[in-house]
Parts: sequence; structure tokens; C-alpha cells
Amino acid sequence: MKIKTLSDAIAMIKAKIKKPKEQNFEELLEKIQEIDYSKFYDFECKDVLDRYWLDRPFSMAVICENNNDITYNVLEPKISKEEFCVIEKVHRELMDRVILKNSDGICDKEKFLFGEFIQTLERLGYELSIESIGRIWYHIRNHFLGYERIDPILKDPYIEDISCNGYNLPVYVFHKAYGNIPTNITYTAEELDRFILKLSQKAGTQVSLETPLADGSISEKTRVQLTYRKVVSSKGSSYTIRKFSEEPITPLDLISWNTVSAEAMAFLWLAIEYRKNMVIIGGTASGKTTMLNAISFFIPHNSKIVSLEDTREISLPHKNWLPLVTREVDGRTRVEMFDLLKAALRQRPEYIIVGEIRGREAITLFQAMNTGHVVYSTFHAGDVDSAIKRFIHDPINVPKGMFTPLDLMMCLSLEYIKGKVVRRMDSLNEVSVDAEGRISINPIFKRDEAKDLFVWHESSKVLPEICKVLGIRYKEALTEIKKRAEFLKELAKNRPYNMEKLIGEINEYRRKFYESS
Repeated sequence: MKIKTLSDAIAMIKAKIKKPKEQNFEELLEKIQEIDYSKFYDFECKDVLDRYWLDRPFSMAVICENNNDITYNVLEPKISKEEFCVIEKVHRELMDRVILKNSDGICDKEKFLFGEFIQTLERLGYELSIESIGRIWYHIRNHFLGYERIDPILKDPYIEDISCNGYNLPVYVFHKAYGNIPTNITYTAEELDRFILKLSQKAGTQVSLETPLADGSISEKTRVQLTYRKVVSSKGSSYTIRKFSEEPITPLDLISWNTVSAEAMAFLWLAIEYRKNMVIIGGTASGKTTMLNAISFFIPHNSKIVSLEDTREISLPHKNWLPLVTREVDGRTRVEMFDLLKAALRQRPEYIIVGEIRGREAITLFQAMNTGHVVYSTFHAGDVDSAIKRFIHDPINVPKGMFTPLDLMMCLSLEYIKGKVVRRMDSLNEVSVDAEGRISINPIFKRDEAKDLFVWHESSKVLPEICKVLGIRYKEALTEIKKRAEFLKELAKNRPYNMEKLIGEINEYRRKFYESS
């Protein structure tokens, strides 16, 4: 039976009365998703740099260049004035009748909402084509189950950051290939104020004129920061949504992207396996947390790990891993990073991973290192010297003597090469403290910016300590790093590798290494 109108759809559902109603609606939903909605786009661009689906078959991203300005355009099926009126009416009806419970998955919610949507259209007496139903359903679904106009962008795997800086201003995105670029989405004052309230509700927090600032998570992989009206921002309400990869970025990804060399990653593998402490430093969006997550793959798989974060970003394949997050109540942080770190020290972890050091928890972090715990963390700083100055001066004030157990500091940066956004490791440095308390830095790997490659200075202070544990000579340790580098390069060629498979390959290499040594 061909379905062209709402009457045809209802007739089909009634004809199949023996089937459950949900199943009949599911068949209609499948019919709607088979339509090519790109023919309803209203958009022209001469110089298209990229084009791909966001929410097939409804929305698409088109990245254009015009007079050297790059824009990110969300294309959606255009609706008529009549369809807009239908959306407004159906939306009010559904708001009065539908409560979507959190007990079911998103697919079940979508099927349930679609059934209510079709029944509402029938009850209101609308006679619409199947294509019109699809266009209206797309907007209704995004409002109830998604994030309205930016819902397609949140589905884009290449977008890391979405931000709106105020009323009647273009929403900006941070694209993995093109950096910060404006979109074709803007909000009026009324639209943006209402959307900020919706985001705050979804994030489990609250904004108002009295509390105009709020932070939260709208999912495990999405963090949001909000301001409300013109209380703290002269341009009006604003939001920034930071997205994290669904599939964790692995050491193989970073090698393939030339973020770090295979030799440097192999050196880190050996250093992490033999419990060397490290802090990863860098500027905003330089990839600190991504690197932290990636190197954690080298932690032996049965080790007890405790991670501490403000928002869940770290994702590990290890079974003996306890993730802890800070807790906010009524806009106030009731369980801070400092509290989590103190609690973690009582749980006898072998490895402690701290999402980011910002303040007084730095003292506790260095105390953890000095009491024998292995610690990895990130810290916001432009280079190693400024990082050390921030640590030892107000307001953090870590005594220089406490730097003794800190073995390594990695420095990352975000750069533009040939118009493309890239992340690079600037240097991997060994840290040492002499008898007078002077802190010195020894670069093991340093990036040659002109050639965009990494130079390995094989003179190390960390490797001799590992050699003592392994009972091998220094040259043998260098040879082992080169072998591991070749092993990682070979794995990187044969991607994709999911977390479980990669950790299995690493553990198998580790097992063979110990059997032969």
C-alpha cells in the first residue's frame, strides 16, 4: 500500500490491527525516513568545501567559503507557513499530554512520541502529505527529544565546541578541520533566554537573575556553561557546549595525526608501566585531556585506578577503575576536587588520574606523589617554565622540594598549519630537583616546528631508573623503546581499533616482553 497522506497512514495502521500499535507506527516512521528531504533545502553556495549528513535523511552540514570567510551551514527541510502553524498547534497539544520518562532508551522514547504525534494530527483533523508529516515530525522530535536548532550540530562528530555569545549573534562551532567558524543559526533575545532555561533544566542546574551563571552536563560526553540575560554578559544570555568523542581517542590516533611521535608514545608506555608521574600542560583546547585519556591505555589492565573530574571526560577500558566527579547542589560545589582527592588517597589506588589541577588540590596531588602514589594530571599553562611558576607561587604555592617525585612534564599546543587546526606535542621533559631545591628541565623529545616532526634526545634520567628495575643496560632500554614504537606504528596502520582490542594487543605485547626478559 502506497502512503501519500495522513489518511493513508492511518488506514494502514487500522488495517494491521492484529499488530501492536507501536509496531504499526514504527513502520510509518520507517517510511518517513526513506524520503529524500534534501530536495526541500533552500540554500545556495558557489564554493563548497565540505558537505555531509548530520541527521540522515533530514539535516546536512555544508561548509562554504565566501571571500575567504568560512561558514558552517545547517541545512534542514524548509517548512511552509501552514506547516509552521501545525507545528505550533501540535506542540501545544503534546506539551499538555506527553511526559517522556527517563526509564526507557531514546529509541523507545522516539517511537512513543511518534505515536502520540500521529494520533494528535488525526485528532486535530489535519490532512497532510507523507512528506509534510516528515518535515513537521523532524521539528517536533528535535524540540521534545533534542536541543532544537542546534540538535543537528550536536550529532556532528567533527564538532568539539558550540557557543552562542548573545542575542542576534551567529552561533559558532569549533570544527576539527576548520577551527572556529560561524554558523547560519542566530537567536532573538526571547528565543535565547528560553533556550538557556531549557539547557539548565537538562543539565540539572538552575539559572535566574539571582544566579546568572551555571555549569553542568547534559550527557556523559557533553559539558555546558551558561549565562542568563544581561546580568554578567552585556550581549545577553550565552552558552558554550563542549563535546567529547563518543569513542575514546587512543595512542594510535595521536600517532596517526602526528600529534606525537611513535617513539615518544613508546617512551611514555615504558614510563607509565614503571610508575613514573607526569603532568600534561597546554593552553585552551590544546588536547590535554585527550592526551591524558590516551596514555592511560598503557596502565597495566588489572591496576586499581581512581579518576577525579569536574565532568566525566576520561573513558578507560580497565575494569578496576573508579571514576569520581565533583558534585554541585543549588549552584554551589558541595563536593570539590580537593575532597575527592583526599577520599581517593584512602582507597589505596595504584594510579590516580586528575582531570585538571586548578587550585589547592595541587598541594594534595604533590603530597600523593610524595607518598608513593602514581599520579597523572593536566594543568593550564603555555609552557613548562610558566607552569612551574604557577605551581610554586600564589595561589597554589607548592614547595619546590615537593617536585622531587614528579618525573615528566609534557607540553601541548593548538596550531594552524596550512589553514587546518592541529594539536602538537611541543616537548616531553624530565623534571629533577637538586640538593638546593633548584628545579631543572631536561627535554627528551622536542618538536622541530619547521619540519613538523619530533627530535628524540636519547640522554635520559628516567630511563636509568627503569633499567635498574628491569635489570637491563641503557642501550637495551633504547632498543626496547624503538621496538615498541614500531609495534605502535604497525597497529596504527591497521586501524580502526576499539578500546578492548587495543588494550588486548598492548597486554599481549607486555606479556611476551616479560616472558623473554
